[in-house]
Amino acid sequence: MESLKYGKTTDINSIPESISDSSGSILKTTSISSLDCGLIPYKQAYEMQLKIFEIIKSESRPGVILLLEHNPVITIGHNKNLKNLLVTEEELKLKNIELIQSDRGGDITVHSPGQIVCYTIINLALMQKDLSLFVYNLEEVIIDVLKKFGIHAMRIKGCRGVFVNGYKIASIGLKVKRWITFHGFSLNVNNNLKYFDYIIACGLRDHPQTSMKKILKRPVNILNIKEEIIKSFSNIFRIPVNKIENF
Repeated sequence: MESLKYGKTTDINSIPESISDSSGSILKTTSISSLDCGLIPYKQAYEMQLKIFEIIKSESRPGVILLLEHNPVITIGHNKNLKNLLVTEEELKLKNIELIQSDRGGDITVHSPGQIVCYTIINLALMQKDLSLFVYNLEEVIIDVLKKFGIHAMRIKGCRGVFVNGYKIASIGLKVKRWITFHGFSLNVNNNLKYFDYIIACGLRDHPQTSMKKILKRPVNILNIKEEIIKSFSNIFRIPVNKIENF
């Protein structure tokens, strides 16, 4: 399917073999880098992750966070399970929604504008080789961010992600290779929840999706949420996060 029109993009071909901050100096291995990619295609974001993975692996760096949005795209987890897709591929094409097989964990989900996607390419070998703890801390980041906006969020036993009053507001799906993580989490902020009508998100029939906009009954500034994610990530993982303008 042809991609829709996208906003700001980052050219992966311009990523050098070392990562610099906005002042031009090479980032120290005691910090995480954070880049706001704007609105970019899913496949382009994945290619960025792969290139960053190679940099992190070869230079033993702690990691990079990509904060971004996608135009409408449904992704399937590595289990390749289509039973929770409620429409045909032909219907998705007519609606200009991409359908992509992903290599992340988890079940089917959807991304669309207004939803923040946080891709965490993190070297757990330099932090702590504990994937369960990493996922727990990602959930804690989301819970902490939502608390700052007056939303009480929580975990539900047996389910990954973050919930508000039984509704799911954030999902997590990861892949790990050589103790370096790919993919990350998505947080529903202002996105159109109608897209979730086409799937049983994460395979959870009893936990439909909600968003910050729906809960607060008003749109929320996306840039403010991204700032709070960076702050909470730094506090919870106890590592500085340096914003960079580009690679």
